[in-house]
Amino acid sequence: MGVQEFYDRLAPYYHLIYDDWDAAMERQARGLRELIETTSQRKVSTVLDVACGIGTQAIGLARLGYAVTALDL
Repeated sequence: MGVQEFYDRLAPYYHLIYDDWDAAMERQARGLRELIETTSQRKVSTVLDVACGIGTQAIGLARLGYAVTALDL
């Protein structure tokens, strides 16, 4: 089985990964925003999310106003 086929077959079960998808995105985005703000020496407005998976972090950061580019296989 190839990578794309694996994830295509997994996709119908994504809802089982998180009890509350929106809460998971919000929680992860808040944590990442804190990390970005405390470690960067300048204002960050764009984020590159490599290996974004199902997009939990990328979508959460975009909802916080970051310009996000997300990619994965």
